[in-house]
Amino acid sequence: MSATPESSSIDDVEKKAPGPTGTMEKDVGDGAISAPDSEYERYLELHHQFDGPARAKLIRKLDWRLLPTLSFLYLMCSLDKSNAGNAKLFGFLEDVGMSPTQFNLALMYLFFTYGLCEPISNIALRRLGPKIWFPIIVCAWGLITTLTCLVNNYASYVVVRLMLGLSEAGLYPGSFFILSMWFTPKELATRMAIFYGANTAAGAFGGVIAYGVGNLDGVNGWRAWKWLFLIEGLITIFAGLVCFLLLPHFPHQYTAEKKSKWLDPDELEYAKLRVKYCNGPNAPTYVFRWSDVLAAAKDRKTYLMMMLFWWGGSVPTYSLSYTLPTMVNNLGYSAVKAQALTTPPYIFATCVCVFVGWMSDRYQKRFFSIMGCYTLGLIGIIILWITVHHKNLYGVSYFAIFLAAAGYSAQAPIVGAWTSVNVPNPSKRAAAIGLLMLFGSVGGGSIGSNIYLASEAPYYPLGFGFSVGATVLGAMIPATIHWWLMRRDNAKREQMVSAEVHEQYTQEALSEMGENSPLFRYTL
Repeated sequence: MSATPESSSIDDVEKKAPGPTGTMEKDVGDGAISAPDSEYERYLELHHQFDGPARAKLIRKLDWRLLPTLSFLYLMCSLDKSNAGNAKLFGFLEDVGMSPTQFNLALMYLFFTYGLCEPISNIALRRLGPKIWFPIIVCAWGLITTLTCLVNNYASYVVVRLMLGLSEAGLYPGSFFILSMWFTPKELATRMAIFYGANTAAGAFGGVIAYGVGNLDGVNGWRAWKWLFLIEGLITIFAGLVCFLLLPHFPHQYTAEKKSKWLDPDELEYAKLRVKYCNGPNAPTYVFRWSDVLAAAKDRKTYLMMMLFWWGGSVPTYSLSYTLPTMVNNLGYSAVKAQALTTPPYIFATCVCVFVGWMSDRYQKRFFSIMGCYTLGLIGIIILWITVHHKNLYGVSYFAIFLAAAGYSAQAPIVGAWTSVNVPNPSKRAAAIGLLMLFGSVGGGSIGSNIYLASEAPYYPLGFGFSVGATVLGAMIPATIHWWLMRRDNAKREQMVSAEVHEQYTQEALSEMGENSPLFRYTL
């Protein structure tokens, strides 16, 4: 819905309370909790109690507990997935005996296991919780990254990339889902943008780390690319062990026996109820049901958002991350200096990403935020496409990289937030996020890693042309259709009389309907 209790007055929240006859009984969480009206009344009581500074203090606690941990994990995930582009400049292909075509194919293969395992991993996360599932997958991909330093031929590198995709698959969609379980719709895009900023920051850190590792070339008889994989892999394994201590359970997983050590009882209860009842008294069930997973697979919203993530996100973002060091190198800089010069565009992209997320939350205009990002990225790609033909315009080309990196990075958290806020049922939301990222990762990653061909450097006609076409036809048009359809649904529901809706449906039926309820309003 476009308005939530956290952003509205106490009176606005109380207007959503059901009348004296509005009662129901259903299961929530991992156990049975009856009399939801009583639970909603408890939520209203806590909402009064946490009005003002107390609520701000709670949100700060959530921010500091979740965002640094998830962001650092995503930083390492992005580094471990994209460090191949840096290793390439340090003689990786020559040492392993791979051709540029084989290298691109190996990069592509990662996304098959990565995409296929995203919905599976999100379902496992929904069942096991982040405190168990995340340390397993993080330590697994850290070990695989470390072992990459032992690769000695094309076949072994393909195996490593397939296993890396398998283990990394759960981090990105899982983190979006974790944030959606702790933060309300009006808070979500900013948090997702800060989290996703770790991906753009990875480009900056990756360049700095590669610059430093480049000076280790030949130490103990090892090439720089071996040191790169070893160092980043060991850091990731350490992070996986630490996140077991830092990551909390889902709010509804805490019980009388499993108490929180970082939130007091009232804070934990309010953190749980404020997300559950952010759309009013018709709360979704928190019981995991396979029927909700199937509902996500049948929902048109899943596939329209998948188009945005695929063509407007994965294709240009992955292609840029894999070829940016080479692009900068083609502007006339040495390999080591090119690594360092990839850092400023990613720092700029991180700042833009967080700013767009904040603006999207402040004004609740997801569609216009996404379209602004696509436009910025498109302008950067078009300028770069033109200026690479003129070597004297290398400064303009470098500026265009800033625009492209910022635009295509900033759209991703808004896609995640737009999906999350319009799917209130947690199980359906987890499945929808996983499914849209499945196709986006397999399609976007496999295509993005193969459109900027080494044989076409430095002009890359296929890469630039494909990126422009994918953005306009594959992302901007589907985004407009998605916005128009939801706007049409909202307009129809505005014509309905609330009292008549309550006469026709029970509270339980309205809760079961989720975003299809006549009382639900999509965030546009």
